[in-house]
Amino acid sequence: MRVLLIYPNLDCPIGVNHGLTMISGVLKQAGHETELVHVNEKLFDVPTPAELVERVRAYSPGVIGFSVMSQQYAWAVEAAAAIRAAEPGIPLVVGGVHCTMVPDQVTAEGHFDVVAVGESELAFLEFVERYERGEDVSGIANLRFPPRSRFNRRLTPIQNPVGAFPDLESIAPNDYELFDMRRITRSKNGWMGILTSRGCPYKCTYCFNREVVDLYVEDGAAKSAKDYLRHYPVPRILDEIEHLVASYDVNTLIFDDDLFTLSRPYVHEFCRGYKEREIGLPFVVNAHVQVFDDEMAFTLADAGCKIVKYGLESGSARVRKEILLRHMSNATIKRAFQAAHAYGIHTTAFVMFGLPTETKEEVLETLRLCAEVGMGRFRWALFFPFPGTAGAKLAEELGLIDHDKAAELGNYFDGTCLRFSEDMQLFLAKLGRVGHWWTNAMSDWGCAPHYEPLVAEVESWDRETFERNKRDLHRRDRELSERLLAEGVRHYSLRYTHVMAVDSDYVLAERERMKDSPFYVPVGYTLDD
Repeated sequence: MRVLLIYPNLDCPIGVNHGLTMISGVLKQAGHETELVHVNEKLFDVPTPAELVERVRAYSPGVIGFSVMSQQYAWAVEAAAAIRAAEPGIPLVVGGVHCTMVPDQVTAEGHFDVVAVGESELAFLEFVERYERGEDVSGIANLRFPPRSRFNRRLTPIQNPVGAFPDLESIAPNDYELFDMRRITRSKNGWMGILTSRGCPYKCTYCFNREVVDLYVEDGAAKSAKDYLRHYPVPRILDEIEHLVASYDVNTLIFDDDLFTLSRPYVHEFCRGYKEREIGLPFVVNAHVQVFDDEMAFTLADAGCKIVKYGLESGSARVRKEILLRHMSNATIKRAFQAAHAYGIHTTAFVMFGLPTETKEEVLETLRLCAEVGMGRFRWALFFPFPGTAGAKLAEELGLIDHDKAAELGNYFDGTCLRFSEDMQLFLAKLGRVGHWWTNAMSDWGCAPHYEPLVAEVESWDRETFERNKRDLHRRDRELSERLLAEGVRHYSLRYTHVMAVDSDYVLAERERMKDSPFYVPVGYTLDD
């Protein structure tokens, strides 16, 4: 059977949807055909509903599957309505994080014939094959069916429990050919993301992992969070890497696992195999500050690790403990970064502004900690109450969510939907444009005198002045950065995305390393972003 997969990925970083590569791999191994509609305005023209219908008719699929996050759900609903009106005979299946977090809501709305919950590639395969044979599909684990719908004539929804997690030892290889890999890798200057594991045992309130674990435990498919964290066999991962390197313009690997470094034995096995196969490409990993030390840093650096990324989130001990459930100290955070720096590994921190009940001074604690740590780069986001997460429930209980604003936001970078004071909302909007200016001003680097007056200027702006001048901030940032680069003054500036501040030492080294690459774009993003 032909299966059309649709991936709305608007106003988001460019990349591969790992879930869809897994689904397509499973389907193809079973003899089915797949094609993808990748909806990302940075890569392709976004199809209108009529154009999407034409794509459907041209491919003539037996089943259509959508993979959606919460902020892409509205687009998927509109697309599904257009397809259903034009081609009512094709079943529409929807899955992804949004469906797993609020399955009852998605099922009750009835925009799709089937709602997939949790890790559903095997469930989707079973659905496709039963449907193709004309068999009953209503009892398949992980799938839900709206009332009075194509596959459920009852007056109540069918809510099947989730089944066991897929066995990563035997599951089909990922189908990267589903995506336009050359276009993606070139747009990312040769950086390629892959997964070596699934799951995370931590329970951070802004993330979906704790709810996934709870769902599987409640349905009897897992005993605890330990069952959730699983690794693909190292030989399989190394084979996958060799295939990607041989097939596409890959020069840097990004391991997108929530926590690549959590299993020390796995890290040692992988690094040993990576060296033995002489893959030779630099790679990037995610780590947790509480399980990262000198020995881990040495092992990774020896194998070619270029960057390690940590979830710092907040520099406020109160916010980390009470709001995020991230129980680590600033001293632990600093030690983890120091361990990476000691072995020449570039570091990244993920930070978050505008958390529930957070004050301006607590936000400044985060920026101050970034200045004290001196990480290689940090990337910020504004807290978004993703439906179903503990963070969203807390914000809802406190009456903080402006639901109209939440529906308007297309990303978690350009505004907050929490009901802060007007002064706080304006402060967060300013940080969303040039948050690193505050870190530069608070640093002990030579750039501080250059940024202190800029921070004072922006702080003095009222809303009207900020709105009038905000688009000019990125140009000013780039112009000052280029001048400081020429003068050898260390500083952070916006690079690669409009919410990432990168140490000037790295910018200079990267320019030198990549100067002969035909795909390298030195500025990394346009000033209009």
